[in-house]
Amino acid sequence: MKTEMIVFGNRDDLIRPAQMIADGSVVAFPTETVYGLGANALDERAVARIFDAKGRPADNPLIVHVAEKEDIPPLVQNISFLAECLIDAFMPGPITLVMKKSERIPDSVTAGLPTVGIRIPKNSIARDFIRLARVPLAAPSANESGTPSPTRASHVMRDMDGKIACVIDGGPCEVGLESTVVDVTGTEPVILRPGAVTAEMIEETCEKNGFSFGCIRTQTNASDQETPSAPGMKYRHYAPRVPVRIVHPGSDGHDRVFLREAETFLLMDSKMRVGLFCGESTRMHLENALPENEKKRLVYYVYGPDTDVESAANKLFAGLRSLDLSGVDRILASGFGRGEIATAYMNRLEKAAADDSPLTSHSMNPKERTVLFVCTGNTCRSPMAEAIFNRIVDLNGPYHDADNPSVQVFLKARSAGLATPGGSGANPFAKEAVRRFFNADLSGHVSRRADETVVNSARLILAMEEGIAEGLRRKYPKVSDRIYPFAAYIQSAVGLKIRSEYIQGWDIKDPIGGSLQEYTEMASLFKEMITAAFPSILNDLSARVSDSEKRVSTL
Repeated sequence: MKTEMIVFGNRDDLIRPAQMIADGSVVAFPTETVYGLGANALDERAVARIFDAKGRPADNPLIVHVAEKEDIPPLVQNISFLAECLIDAFMPGPITLVMKKSERIPDSVTAGLPTVGIRIPKNSIARDFIRLARVPLAAPSANESGTPSPTRASHVMRDMDGKIACVIDGGPCEVGLESTVVDVTGTEPVILRPGAVTAEMIEETCEKNGFSFGCIRTQTNASDQETPSAPGMKYRHYAPRVPVRIVHPGSDGHDRVFLREAETFLLMDSKMRVGLFCGESTRMHLENALPENEKKRLVYYVYGPDTDVESAANKLFAGLRSLDLSGVDRILASGFGRGEIATAYMNRLEKAAADDSPLTSHSMNPKERTVLFVCTGNTCRSPMAEAIFNRIVDLNGPYHDADNPSVQVFLKARSAGLATPGGSGANPFAKEAVRRFFNADLSGHVSRRADETVVNSARLILAMEEGIAEGLRRKYPKVSDRIYPFAAYIQSAVGLKIRSEYIQGWDIKDPIGGSLQEYTEMASLFKEMITAAFPSILNDLSARVSDSEKRVSTL
């Protein structure tokens, strides 16, 4: 089969592709989110051609696209008041609503589920195309199953040439991430896939219409035994052919963390080429910091300013595809905190990085040695400890493997919270305390949850409270032998019980609500604890300072 490319100029260019739909063919078309792979949703044979072209598992449901709100009722059993409110607020637009399907929708579209996802795209080309086709279109993203979604017609041709009848080139997609998927079959909305219509926007609309749900519930994954209710819940998605690793901003921002990560991989293999999906200041920092022979092995895809998550979200799939095609061996991609569009961005990026397996004691990067500090919200105690530890690391390096001194290793601290949605900056007093007295920087800190990937990547985990340590052990029993209350670790490691009004038992007091003086005193306490335990921490990280006779330099 020869796939025809039609560059959209005016509505007449859509007549022939619409006839192809009527003939049972599959046509790729642009939307504001990503390019879709459309076929007549009421024709089971046409729907089967979508699955064949994509190599898509049969238990992964498709979304049905229509042009007008009036097209929805025949496809569903009923439209609840909740669904009606969200339709009025967000359609046409980047949202899909899951409702009980009518008998008109074949089971093959919904993977046998009694529900169907309905969407009205905002893109005018898409809506005109559906109008001309005169049938609802079942349409997943127009890519090979599991690969990054296409945001340009060239992406579609790369994956689908020879597999489908036609591609309509309508230019780059405006949003760049798939639609938000919301289940409205119950009494309250459940987000199955985050997108440009955010939880905050949905909450606001619901409140205006008299609903009081509080925080909108999310359910973005399905188990191996479940049929997913929406695309992207179960299978590895959005992934290029090479491993992807997420680079979360540390206490010192994106650029320095990217530098440490890039150096680690470049030193692991002298022939490795590394792709970076990053911001402009990160690119400039690496270009200035690395020697010429290492810079030649880096390939950049710059999405804009480091902190511009909207631009990163818009360019994520294009960036992953471009770096994959460049021939790199690994991709490092900017991570962001949660909230609004960042939630959707991280959902896609985490699924793209799913094969960069959570690091365990057996698969951990041998040259990277990480300490994880954990508190409750990751805005006060743990980021201060992270920043101070990293400053002490900088003052005392370089470091080598304890058993093989010829191998250089890289030490760093990270921090996380046991009970945080993520996405918040450091407390202003915490930032000021570490800046003024320890010359450490928390301006780029973004709180993160202590999830499986973060916890498993650490060789040593130090919790600010005994209860936090116990919570981590219950949640991650496979790494329980690496988890300690920070204060207990100090006494066990160096036989020193540090006396402070901020320590009660094995709990380090949360300074939230305190003064700058209290934050400064707590930062000084962390400096004392880390300095005292530094040799023991090195031992637990299987690392040693190059000059073994050198005393630990302090701040």
